[in-house]
Amino acid sequence: MKPIAWLLKGDPVIQYLTKKYLLDKEVTHQEKGYIGKYFQLYDIKSRMWGGGIYSPKWISTHYTLMELKYMEVYPMNQIYQESVSQLFNRLWPKKGLVAKKKYQDMCVAAMVLGLTCYGKIQDQRTDQIIDYILKHQFRDGGWNCDWDNNPKPKRSSLHTTLSVLEALFEYEKNDIDYRFVDIASAVPKAWEFILRKRLFRSERTHEIINQDMRSFHYPMRWKYDAFRALEYFHAIKMPYDMRMQESLDIILDQMEKGYITQGKHYPGKIHFTLEETKESRFNTFRALKILKFYDNSAYQKIIDTDFEYSK
Repeated sequence: MKPIAWLLKGDPVIQYLTKKYLLDKEVTHQEKGYIGKYFQLYDIKSRMWGGGIYSPKWISTHYTLMELKYMEVYPMNQIYQESVSQLFNRLWPKKGLVAKKKYQDMCVAAMVLGLTCYGKIQDQRTDQIIDYILKHQFRDGGWNCDWDNNPKPKRSSLHTTLSVLEALFEYEKNDIDYRFVDIASAVPKAWEFILRKRLFRSERTHEIINQDMRSFHYPMRWKYDAFRALEYFHAIKMPYDMRMQESLDIILDQMEKGYITQGKHYPGKIHFTLEETKESRFNTFRALKILKFYDNSAYQKIIDTDFEYSK
């Protein structure tokens, strides 16, 4: 079976993403499959999932919304709108001051911004998060979740930097011009921060920062991996950069069997199992989407090949 045909046998969410990004078809948002199952678990009275806003991981409102956003839930859906509003109110109080001398983690603030902007929610407090992000960019071009810890970190974090970039991309898609020039100046510095590391290597030693960064994960949660970075670069249509090649080679190597495995699962509670087999349709979709943009000849060869799949 060819990879595209295999993907189209998956959950309606996978079918939707495959048609939109791999087949370039006009598709409409739907609430079937995994998205529908998440909606069934929503508590209307509390306007939450999992009994909490940010925890328990990974069944809380925050992380359920992150999954729904990746699956491209219809952003005007009433449940999405009201749960994001609830999230914003709880995770961004007092201009981000969450305790007497503690501000919201930068990565959490960024994810809240991204979720809010995806829902096109008009709230002046988004300007506060933009100010917060721009004020605390590090000299190396990125951001660090714990910027206000004592002692303060000296370097940016790939995890946080990518979360911020994803959020700013959602913000810019809403055509909001607040601090547009400042954002336009800050973002390329963060691109370079990631690319200087060749997506997963130390700039100083050139050693791999963390082996998990070279592996596919779905859902990604708040965690960084090189392929999440490539998905972001694909989304903003960044041209090929030779510093991406090592990560692209990993994809090509893994796709020799026609699929990407599920990879490591981060420990924590889940609503339900997304995929039952070792082959991951989500990760395979992600890989093919990246290759289609950055190595189309390899992509075409892969999708024209018959592979064996267990399901």
